[in-house]
Amino acid sequence: MVQVDVFWGYGFGASLAVACGKQLAEAKEPFYNKYFVNTVLFLSLFWAPTGMLLLLKHPSWETMQAAENFFSMSPWLVLSFGITNVTQGVLGFWLGQKLIAKRNFLAANLNWIAGYFGMFFILLYGWDGLGYDRFLYDRDMLPGSPAWHAGASGAALHAFESLWKHLQSGVAMTLYIDGVWLLPPYFYLMTKWIREVNPKANSTALIFQILLIIFVGGLGSAAISALTVNYLGALLGVGNHIARATGEIPSKTTMHILSYFIGLPLSFGLMWFLLWRKGMPFYKMLKPLMFEQS
Repeated sequence: MVQVDVFWGYGFGASLAVACGKQLAEAKEPFYNKYFVNTVLFLSLFWAPTGMLLLLKHPSWETMQAAENFFSMSPWLVLSFGITNVTQGVLGFWLGQKLIAKRNFLAANLNWIAGYFGMFFILLYGWDGLGYDRFLYDRDMLPGSPAWHAGASGAALHAFESLWKHLQSGVAMTLYIDGVWLLPPYFYLMTKWIREVNPKANSTALIFQILLIIFVGGLGSAAISALTVNYLGALLGVGNHIARATGEIPSKTTMHILSYFIGLPLSFGLMWFLLWRKGMPFYKMLKPLMFEQS
């Protein structure tokens, strides 16, 4: 998704930097080494095309239901989307390299997890509390392909005859194609570079560990923040998000915005002390990627 891929691309670049470990820290030039070159090739040849394919085939879904069709989007938005899929990854790699050069592997790991956090938070909560509703709605599954409206994902899910039908939707089929094209080279580079630092590491085990970090660390942290922001908003008087979007209750936009400014820092502080600092459960997941962290 356009709003999501900004963060996902950053996470890809930042995670590939971490996989290089001390080899990247010892590189004389951050942009003149095989790791950076291969990262840019991955971002350009494998990552960026997957997003463009989704944008062409499913423009409403890929824009979080913001665009009616492909031709309703500004050409500049399309160009920017293609460019930022690469530049955000480069930015993530560059900052990761800076942190690794200082031997701060914890910060370098949190750098790439932050990209996945942003991706999952938008999918779960988004800017209006309806991220999940936008993400779960595939208009191609319903007769006449009606445009999304607040609460539409619930109607769509009820219209699906079975989970099997859901898994055969147009968006799902395109995502399968993207996964086959994107994931093998990503995991190849990640495991190859980690094994250059730690030759005894098992590639299959590393893939499972990376997935664990993404879905437990990244998705789990995003879920905690989404719940914190949501319930804080409720305490501030922000009502049901679907009802707000449909005009059934006052929007209370100021309180809704305030729930982010208070809820996100609050959730970050709690997660740091309970989950991410040294010795805590999420910190322990990072062991294969910590390398020389003291």
